[in-house]
Amino acid sequence: MSSLSHRAALAGAVSHIALVFVSLLLPASAAGQEALPTVEIGAATIVSADRVEERVDKSSSAVTVIPSAQIEKRGASGLTEALRGAPGLDLYETGGPGAQTSVFLRGATPGQTLVLVDGVRIGDPSSTDGSVDLGGLVATDIERIEVLRGPQSALYGSDAMGGVIHIVTRKGEGRPRASLSLEGGSYGTGHLRARVSGSEDRLWYAFAIDALTIDGHPRYGYRITRPLTIGDGKTLLPPLPPNDPTKKGGASARLGYRVNEDIAVEAAFFGYDSAIRFDNPYSFSAIDVYDPQNHQHATFAQGYARVDADMFDRALHNRFTLFANATSRDVWQARSCYDASYNSYNCRRGYRGARRGFEYQGDLSLGALGLLTFGARNETESVRTSQDPVPPTTFTPIDAVQTTHSGFAQHKLTMFERVDLSYGGRIDAVDQNRTFATWRATAAYRLEETGTKLRGSAGTGARVASLYQRFSQYGDPALAPETSVGYDIGVDQSLFGERLYASLSLFENRFRDLIEFGRASSCAATQAFGCYYNVGRARTKGVEFSGEAIVVPGEWRLRASYTHLAAENLTTHRSLFRRPRDKATGSLIYTGIAGLELEARLTFVGPNPDYDYIFSQRVTLAPYAKLDLFADYKIDERMSVFARIENVNDARYEEVFNYGTAGRSLYGGVKFSW
Repeated sequence: MSSLSHRAALAGAVSHIALVFVSLLLPASAAGQEALPTVEIGAATIVSADRVEERVDKSSSAVTVIPSAQIEKRGASGLTEALRGAPGLDLYETGGPGAQTSVFLRGATPGQTLVLVDGVRIGDPSSTDGSVDLGGLVATDIERIEVLRGPQSALYGSDAMGGVIHIVTRKGEGRPRASLSLEGGSYGTGHLRARVSGSEDRLWYAFAIDALTIDGHPRYGYRITRPLTIGDGKTLLPPLPPNDPTKKGGASARLGYRVNEDIAVEAAFFGYDSAIRFDNPYSFSAIDVYDPQNHQHATFAQGYARVDADMFDRALHNRFTLFANATSRDVWQARSCYDASYNSYNCRRGYRGARRGFEYQGDLSLGALGLLTFGARNETESVRTSQDPVPPTTFTPIDAVQTTHSGFAQHKLTMFERVDLSYGGRIDAVDQNRTFATWRATAAYRLEETGTKLRGSAGTGARVASLYQRFSQYGDPALAPETSVGYDIGVDQSLFGERLYASLSLFENRFRDLIEFGRASSCAATQAFGCYYNVGRARTKGVEFSGEAIVVPGEWRLRASYTHLAAENLTTHRSLFRRPRDKATGSLIYTGIAGLELEARLTFVGPNPDYDYIFSQRVTLAPYAKLDLFADYKIDERMSVFARIENVNDARYEEVFNYGTAGRSLYGGVKFSW
């Protein structure tokens, strides 16, 4: 039996055992067991949207918090599924787990959404737009994810035009805790998670590993019923391969020590490794579309050292962070490189991106006058590309460095015990490029008698051109930063002793100097195929809703979100690609049996504009609805079993034109805790 068959058999066995456990244990609710805790709704949730931890009811920002319980339930194949359902956020996998996955926040492009892990930016400097590929990430020991919507460059700098996704890993606390989770299921899936955390006197620690293997399905053309062609637009697509495998692994670690009451030090690591096989439908040779030569290996590693120090009787909190991360991607592709005579051959392309820097942040308590947050940051990015083999004159490598110097400040204060205000700004100076300023102001009015918060924000965003856009053979070192101005207004309402919570936001963003690729007057004579240039303008506006309700205390709970988005290219006056106008999710959760949690989750996505690159034409992806079921049963304090059925209704749908998605899938597993 092949190794793939062994893994498929093992995954199926684990899934079967887990489902047997669930079926046997559901009716056997022991009298002494406690019900699973539900996720608290309302004001007590902690967020760091304004760079300082605070209760969410004190924040004037439009922010969604995804807690660890939801991440663990839905993040089996990575962070993509855990993020789905957040208002204003769209995710696109190019053919299943592990594949290139892009994020669009309030209609902004992937490069205009900043992704942080424990406050450190993780975008890939070697990618075309500098964005992070969420497909490679794994859900290691994550405490929460904050999705902060709207322009945030005044606090977080470049790339935060659409908003910020902040991944916060767990910090050890209390007695030592450990867990081991094993899962298997459809498409040859096998998954292992392990973690340990705790604290001892002045020392705290948290370590986690995550390993995932999926035989998967063919990425291009899977479950697509219409005829498909290869890149010439004439030759029919060859027979699909049996699978396109994915292997992912990751690890995280946090280790801290409190020197005394005023000083603490911490060091942390976060990283992942991803290997996938992909398809090349744009090839002009049918044999190359599914050639096993088409594969990618990517590695990311990040570390930081941090010192927190209080001064002046804790009136001033200082934080010093030294950070660095590196991304390495190698892409092998069949007959994708050419010699001087335009003869094609197999080759490997290498992409190396790195980032290092230092940041200081101070938080000064002004007593009745509020809190002043200020700081400075120095960040250096570099990129280096390679190709193997390299014929003369046919490959132009990139070897470039870009340093950004930043300073920021924000003042937060509360007036009349009900009105929360903040205003601030930031200046970023890019070596041998531009210096730009951004600002942001927020206001909120809390009417605690009725559980109401009215809020609003306005600000500007900016994004520096990526190293590829500036220094590749198609680049222009003088590209101006993309800019935006946006605002939102909203209301958060809790009723019936926080048994009902709802949040509604209206927003609009206008983008200018967007970087596009094409033929332009700025292109050099050597850029015959085109270059990057500033020209684009766009507007996004819409409505976001999220809500949660305890229908029957201790038994039934509802959770829902909805986004309506209008995204328009103001140059062509046409809708932007991959921004559906309507999207909604709804969950019904049952916890009425001790130790048991059941959830039914329905996702709806309306018609979605996309592009057919083979025939160079706009297309519209059909709307779809998808039902997922989740079950978790806690046998005792040390053992629980879980299962899920994805796409129960076996919907055929596409997130990216012509790239297939999984049909009805069954998964199950067991978790041990100590």
